Amino acid sequence: MKQRTERSMPERHQESLDLSNTSNGIIPFVEQEVKEYTERVHDFKNGSFNEAPFMSFRLHQGVYGQRQPDAQMFRIKAPGGILTGKALEAIGEVIDKFCPFKKGHITTRENIQLHHLKLEDCADAMRIIGKAGLSTREACANTVRNVVAPPSAGVSKDELFDIIPYMTAYVRYAVRHPLTQNFPRKFKTSFTGSPNKDNIMSAIHDLAFIAQIKDGKKGFKVLVGGGTSIMPRIAQTLYDFVSIDEYLGVSEAIWQVFNQAETLRKNRMMARIKVLIDRIGIEEFRKLVEKELSNISKIDPSPLMATDNIYTETPPLLSKPRRTPKKLPGAFSNWMATNVESQKQAGYKIVYLTVPQGDLSKDQFFQLAKVCRIYSTGSVRTTQEQSIALRWVPESLLFDLWKDLVDIDLGKPDAHTISDVVSCPGTDSCKLGITSSMGLGKAIRENLILNATNDPQAKKLHVKISGCPNGCGQHHLANIGFHGAAVKGPKGQIPAYEVFLGGEYGTVSAEQTKYGQRIPRIKVPAKRVPELVSALTSFYSANRRDNEEFNDFLDRTGMETISSIVKLYSEIPPNGAANNLYMDWEKTILYKLERGEGECMV
Repeated sequence: MKQRTERSMPERHQESLDLSNTSNGIIPFVEQEVKEYTERVHDFKNGSFNEAPFMSFRLHQGVYGQRQPDAQMFRIKAPGGILTGKALEAIGEVIDKFCPFKKGHITTRENIQLHHLKLEDCADAMRIIGKAGLSTREACANTVRNVVAPPSAGVSKDELFDIIPYMTAYVRYAVRHPLTQNFPRKFKTSFTGSPNKDNIMSAIHDLAFIAQIKDGKKGFKVLVGGGTSIMPRIAQTLYDFVSIDEYLGVSEAIWQVFNQAETLRKNRMMARIKVLIDRIGIEEFRKLVEKELSNISKIDPSPLMATDNIYTETPPLLSKPRRTPKKLPGAFSNWMATNVESQKQAGYKIVYLTVPQGDLSKDQFFQLAKVCRIYSTGSVRTTQEQSIALRWVPESLLFDLWKDLVDIDLGKPDAHTISDVVSCPGTDSCKLGITSSMGLGKAIRENLILNATNDPQAKKLHVKISGCPNGCGQHHLANIGFHGAAVKGPKGQIPAYEVFLGGEYGTVSAEQTKYGQRIPRIKVPAKRVPELVSALTSFYSANRRDNEEFNDFLDRTGMETISSIVKLYSEIPPNGAANNLYMDWEKTILYKLERGEGECMV
């Protein structure tokens, strides 16, 4: 890349970025936006503001229409998954005041989603979370969405350096930037400090930054063009090394190329940056980026990196072990084995809290705020696996922490194991949902716990579910993945799933990330999927070689053999005893495929 002159901030963006109110959050809170939201809602309700422009407006404020009429999903951005105790309490307050089902949902992009809000109540919700350092700004729409980072950033043994300050600068630079307000489609970004163990799914992102050190200088490998859905692509390397002095300029150049790709705007279904790169190739794309870079001065990230007292982590002091029972409970030992990891800082642990299907009750938000102040640094981090991470927990406090977590139903001992199933909301709230992925996730989890395997290799598997092909449950990356479908039976429509096997992420580098292979021409009824998962894991445990990983086992055994097992569970009995197949999980009416118009492309 050519050297460019340095400037402190792009002039056209500086006016829209007021950092005077970032003492308690990464994204500046702007009261005027909330006032404008209130005015626009009023105008829409009385018919003086048309639906299409209003929809675009509210999406920029993080308010997304649900499957249910007159109900809104309220998406809260959590850059890097970071939530302070004050933020947790604010979310709990919003849930208590405005959410009829009294719960919130952790997404696979580290956001918090609240469901069934009234359109007019979202303004008050924005103010409540804004006081606690949170924002919904550009959580939806064709913008730079929530930026993800590993929950272990800053404490991981595998990282080269802490990427959170650089992520913070990127988030602040992107939000409200004139260039990022009307992309051809949404734009997803990730940061990780671990180049050899990709713990943030870099390869599925539109833009990914992976820490590098070259000649003693910090920088990033830059990947572009990843994505799942009906056109899965692994992100490609744009640059092997971009210094920390250049990464914001490179980001802007990539945004420019994407924004100027008018051919993408002709079909919003095919408008992600991966489509552009697929059409013109990575070399031509790089040339376009270089052309834009020639007109962009260096952008100094340092004014945007300061987090003040936002996420300054002051760990509890290390102390002598407290008095614990001479014989520790087996449940505690199991929890220690699956939910606790060592930090690079001696004496401290990262503790993962299993959150089934990513759902937390109102009370759990308040209780978690209290727990993180006692045992950690007063903050938590959400994860792409829909769990919660507590950092800087002194080893001596683990037993007491576990007891308190059990009391609030967050002490389950299976984080990152096969029973820690990931699922998107599906037909519970999403207009695009085809099946009840949340219901299936719960059913698979309960079945796996009831019929627990003793095979340590099988316990390591990942199961992920999406309620439609779009992949919000990240099923492409699972060892065993599913996406919603429908199949015709003798008595009507049946909710079903297509099956993906052999995905891989997390333990390998981004370049080694692998999408699962779809079993062609087979759809499994939803009610039979838990049995199928058990059958696949049992077959693996019974026939694998010593220490043979599941994906290696699939390669050796061959997909034809595995497909024959899957096909057995796709069969639909003709008799009346199979009527339950015609109802989806946790539903009480006969299934009917009803898919509305989503708002992701507006």
